[in-house]
Amino acid sequence: MSNRRILFDPDCDKAAENLGGYERLDASLSAYYSALIIEPKGFPRIESEWGSVRYIRTKPVATCPALVWWFIIEGNGDVVIVYVEEYDGY
Repeated sequence: MSNRRILFDPDCDKAAENLGGYERLDASLSAYYSALIIEPKGFPRIESEWGSVRYIRTKPVATCPALVWWFIIEGNGDVVIVYVEEYDGY
């Protein structure tokens, strides 16, 4: 879908700010941006009785720690990144 948009939920904005702001975190997500546009359904999905959410787990980049970016795919195909948090599994 060439017209797919990548949007950020206000909760993600707040979480990103708590982690140092998007300027600090963008390098971790930039490697995945094309895949989010081309085929977001290729990322792992977690199902629950309330719905599903997908995620991207990143490695540390420069001053950015390892992160988990949580997102949903809307009915029109747009991707909404709903939350970001530090991942301490590395």
